[in-house]
Amino acid sequence: MKILHVITTINRGGAESHLLELIKLQIGFGHQVGVGFLRTGYNYWENTLKSFGVQVVDLGMRRLGEVKPINRLRFFLREFKPDLVHSHLQPAELYARLALLAKPDSPAFIISKHNDEPFYWGPLSKSLGRWVGKRAKKIIAISEAVRTNSCLNELGFSPEDVVTIHYGIDSLVYEQVNGEAIEKLRNSWGIEKNTLVLGTACRFVPQKSLHDMIKGFARFSKVAREKAKLVLVGRGHLEEELKSLTNALGIRENVVWTGFLENIPTVMNAFDVFLLTSRYEGFGLVLLEAMASGKPVVASRVSSIPEIVKDGITGFTFSFGETEQLATSLRHLESKDTRLKLGIAGRERAKTLFSLKKMFHSTMKVYEEVAEK
Repeated sequence: MKILHVITTINRGGAESHLLELIKLQIGFGHQVGVGFLRTGYNYWENTLKSFGVQVVDLGMRRLGEVKPINRLRFFLREFKPDLVHSHLQPAELYARLALLAKPDSPAFIISKHNDEPFYWGPLSKSLGRWVGKRAKKIIAISEAVRTNSCLNELGFSPEDVVTIHYGIDSLVYEQVNGEAIEKLRNSWGIEKNTLVLGTACRFVPQKSLHDMIKGFARFSKVAREKAKLVLVGRGHLEEELKSLTNALGIRENVVWTGFLENIPTVMNAFDVFLLTSRYEGFGLVLLEAMASGKPVVASRVSSIPEIVKDGITGFTFSFGETEQLATSLRHLESKDTRLKLGIAGRERAKTLFSLKKMFHSTMKVYEEVAEK
């Protein structure tokens, strides 16, 4: 099968990382794959994709509403001649559908919904969203939270119109991390022995609510029985504001800022506990990465997170914004035995319910059903 994926960016991110893993398997099973990405310059995974034999085209969008990306995508469609077009993220689904208008023998069109926040605002915009969605042969949601979200309902879709296919992960990659590499990384962070390492990996943007994470950590630090460090992996426009908050709370010396790091399996294994304080998540792939590494998770009880993290079994969840609850959850995880027990349960859950093979075969089943219509 010739498959063309259209996505807003191929930068770092959950949707982009998911697509990379899906494409690896599609190539491995003998399918031909192309990728068109909208936002010019946002191409972190471009060389990796090309190394797999994927045709990658920068569609050249600098701002939403430009016509040029539609024309570039139409040309790519004529050259590549896909059997199926699979769009990811809302701007890409709109541009993909517009590009397909000019094709009398249009390939099957599938949409994956990766987020549960609205993209189509206002009556006219929502009408456009309904028009795009109704012309898709199938809509895939990456979680039950996305499938049942009011944003889809407002666009005229009932949950029955949408199939849920969770992200998947290769747990083995996270289980086989070298112990020396973990120790070396912790040393580079200035972590002393017998220090509890709490960490996250994300963009420093409002969605992630890192202010809450820092405040919860500050509360926990006051009552912790052992030394604790908070390690923040990533970057974003809120970084200086967040650093100022650590100064104001008197915890600057206990917070480590690493910037973006490449080897995420090693990073996850270097944490003792993984934290996520998001206000919403379409899925939360980092949760699977932490669980596959055998780490307990403490996360806000929003969107898809309860589908992944089982409270009291693989970690703890707390009401969004409730930093006292966050601190209390961290107190429960001061016990090494508790961390080990929850971490083992999380790894098993990631391995059995969220495997890459399960995600791949479920996706290809949708492709086959659509191709038969």
